[in-house]
Amino acid sequence: MKKKIVPKKVAGFKVPKSVRKSSLLRNMLASRTGRQMLARALVAGANAAAAVLTDERADVRKPGKISGRRRALAASVAGEAIESATAAAIDVVTSPTRALFKASAKAKEGRIFPEPVTH
Repeated sequence: MKKKIVPKKVAGFKVPKSVRKSSLLRNMLASRTGRQMLARALVAGANAAAAVLTDERADVRKPGKISGRRRALAASVAGEAIESATAAAIDVVTSPTRALFKASAKAKEGRIFPEPVTH
């Protein structure tokens, strides 16, 4: 029987099947370095989200009835927290590889990719 590495629910939240079955995540969890990178990414993401959520926002905290405008402001704060957490986590994971790509480009005396990628 195969051992489950990632459970279906974590802290009451459902973990998507694509994440649970991810070979990249499975390989990262299997190595010490991968677990350290994931831990650092989670901590950086949590710190970034906490920084956004603890900012002084007087317009959201006013007492009284909750209006549509204040709900929209609260939703934008939540979106900003998620965006900040994601950016911080990605930066932690990708920052060790930036030096490798720069060294590779200098060694080849050219671009890593032959043509610029446009979306």
